[in-house]
Amino acid sequence: MSLITANHETEAELTRLRQRVAELEERLARFEASPGASTTHFEVHRVLDALTVPIFYKDAEGRYVGCNEAFAAFLGRTRAEIIGKTAYDVAPPHLAEVYHQADLALMRQRATQVYEAEVRSAGGESRFVQFSKAPIFDAAGNVVGLVGAIQDITERKRAEQEMARLMEILESTPDVISMADAQGQVVYMNKAGRRLRGLPSGADLAGMRIVDLHPAWAAKIISDEAIPTADRNGYWSGDVAMVNASGEEIPVSQVLLAHHDADGKLTYVTSIMRDISERQRIERALREREIQEQVIEAQRAALRELSTPLLPISSDVVVMPIIGTVDSARAQQIMDSLLQGVSEHNASLAILDITGVKVMDTQVAGALLHAAHAVRLLGAQVVLSGIRPEIAQTLVHIGIDMRDIVTRGTLQQAIAFALERFRQ
Repeated sequence: MSLITANHETEAELTRLRQRVAELEERLARFEASPGASTTHFEVHRVLDALTVPIFYKDAEGRYVGCNEAFAAFLGRTRAEIIGKTAYDVAPPHLAEVYHQADLALMRQRATQVYEAEVRSAGGESRFVQFSKAPIFDAAGNVVGLVGAIQDITERKRAEQEMARLMEILESTPDVISMADAQGQVVYMNKAGRRLRGLPSGADLAGMRIVDLHPAWAAKIISDEAIPTADRNGYWSGDVAMVNASGEEIPVSQVLLAHHDADGKLTYVTSIMRDISERQRIERALREREIQEQVIEAQRAALRELSTPLLPISSDVVVMPIIGTVDSARAQQIMDSLLQGVSEHNASLAILDITGVKVMDTQVAGALLHAAHAVRLLGAQVVLSGIRPEIAQTLVHIGIDMRDIVTRGTLQQAIAFALERFRQ
């Protein structure tokens, strides 16, 4: 492009701008010369400046021709820095073209527009605002500009976002969550509750009451106990049951939360129900196992009683016949029963008969002989009967001192020894 051509274009643009300024000055002069114009202009600006809502108005070419102080503060500029400018001068560069073309389209379409957007305030803070724009008409019905207002809806949007997150949590939880008004009418039920009740996501809940979610016996608890308690104390919890789409009862753990208004009047109730079928199954299994273990232990105790009987044959003589295999645990039980029996019967002689013992290792033999010595400490004498040759070899191999223990080959010989001792 030549320098002459550029100069011609610059001159043309300056001429156009001078003409536009002259037109605006002429229009302003006519307005100010009209009766009461000065007062009206002052009153309008004073009213607009009293509003906290940012308000602006533009001419048909998208230039700002007026605004209130709230709008100037919103942009972080003075009113003088705004008047005569376009969106290209005050809006972020990446949005200026969008704003400008949207305003021109609105005036062409002679339509009112309301929309929301996220913007940056003069301080750089992200805010949500609602733009409301409408065209301005002259007396002949021609569009001569537009007026716009900006409403800060940041708090409302954030509250809506928080509510959306809360609803997402409620819809995702496997627990059945529902809400009912003060009359018991269900006004909300989450996805888990609708699925359990066989209701589609958009089903109308009209006519469904909170007690309808339960079988008759549980509904009576909810109406007569749960809701009054929640109203009085703020909450109620307990184990009841709810009814699924097939009419089957499902055991649930339920919590009711009461919500009141500022005057303390009940406004609605929130219900949270958790399926405890699996928990109850596990509890039943644990109870059954506990009972089974108690039965087994009782049987074991009975077998121990039978396997190590203590028989008093006189006022001061007791006999304990031992039959079967003796391990370490049974040897300890033999010692306990023997000592307890000697003490309870105040016996002076105890016969320990091992005729029925087939096998006895050194550890068990040692345990039995220790039991015999323990009886001696109680002041009673021990007679060991029924010793076979192989058991005798084991006892000798252990090397325990048996001088305080009387031995007899058979139980009859041991009893005879006890009776002879008694006669003496």
